[in-house]
Amino acid sequence: MTEEVQESFLVVEDPLVSNLVRAILRRRGYSVTLAEPSQALALLRGPEAFGGVLVTNSPALFREFADAIRLLYLSGAPDPRLEALFPNCRAVRKPFDPEELVRAVEELQTL
Repeated sequence: MTEEVQESFLVVEDPLVSNLVRAILRRRGYSVTLAEPSQALALLRGPEAFGGVLVTNSPALFREFADAIRLLYLSGAPDPRLEALFPNCRAVRKPFDPEELVRAVEELQTL
């Protein structure tokens, strides 16, 4: 019997949004790590490539990884130019409904 590996999420957001995203995703059984931008960059640059989804309101900080990561871009007014830099990106406008967040996550999992 094979065990399915659950998707992991790296959340780089303000504390209120980070905690909300973590609660929503954990209820769905996902692994969630909260990080400051510098911690997230260190993880992404580390020897073991992060294979999950990056959730952030600051995608410009992570442009060097645009082709290597899946990005969930949370913003009150997503910048389409930033979004276009990431081939595997979904934008969710704040404030968002938990189901809207989950739908975007499910879309990213098919990429």
